[in-house]
Amino acid sequence: MEDIEILTEDGIQIEATLFESVAGAHGRGPAILISSATAVPRKVYRRFAQYLADHGASAVMTYDYRGIGRPLPRGMNRKVRMADWATRDMPAAIKALRRHKPESQLAGIGHSFGGQALGLSGMSHHFLRYMTIAAGSGYLGLTRERDKLSRNMNLIGLPVAATLGKLPGWAGMGKDIPFGAFNQWRKWCNSPDYFMSDNEVPQRERFAEVSIPIMAVGFDDDPWATRESTDVLVSWYENAPVKTRWYSASEYNAPIGHFGFFREDHRETLWPQVADWLVRE
Repeated sequence: MEDIEILTEDGIQIEATLFESVAGAHGRGPAILISSATAVPRKVYRRFAQYLADHGASAVMTYDYRGIGRPLPRGMNRKVRMADWATRDMPAAIKALRRHKPESQLAGIGHSFGGQALGLSGMSHHFLRYMTIAAGSGYLGLTRERDKLSRNMNLIGLPVAATLGKLPGWAGMGKDIPFGAFNQWRKWCNSPDYFMSDNEVPQRERFAEVSIPIMAVGFDDDPWATRESTDVLVSWYENAPVKTRWYSASEYNAPIGHFGFFREDHRETLWPQVADWLVRE
């Protein structure tokens, strides 16, 4: 495990971690980039990343979006946009992984927002294949917690974030989120079209460029990335061959929800099922 600093094209430092096999034998599969969910730090994925590195991946990289890991430069909290995570940070991470593993092909995992980021990034051609996990459109009306999320984002989150310059972690949305990123995300979540009707995000047109194989993984007890929400996201990848796979929490005698897949108690059950698709040569 090696911590790495990555400089984005617009001069922002983001942090990443590179995982390789603890046994010292490099896998022959692709190097894998894990792109996080909103406000989720890269450390949440460390055990799964190491598992992939020990089960065939040549390397695995996790990274933090700007404002989620290290503090932003002074004055940036209101300037950063959530779209920057996909259009600036993800491309920088891809390039960094290529520098570290120039001999390897790449595969990707996108958790929640990370599943949306592929389409916005314009970088899908770098990947052999891509897996989305618990990823949907983000529109609150397609979740099973619309009223709760709307209250937390609009009635509580907005005034708090506007005052503090960030949405603090105690508001229940994960790590602190810079105000600019939170406010853009909030607007998207209130729109039935999410960012697909946001003229300030022209990169949404890049979804039509994606043609690599995608596996969309969902869980029936996820209150946010519901089947309806996932179907909408899949429809945006109109030119990609997409397969959808749903898992039932009752089959594994443990809740999965939006975040549970990455808990180590799924090491012997869920992880092998997705690892095979990701690390195959």
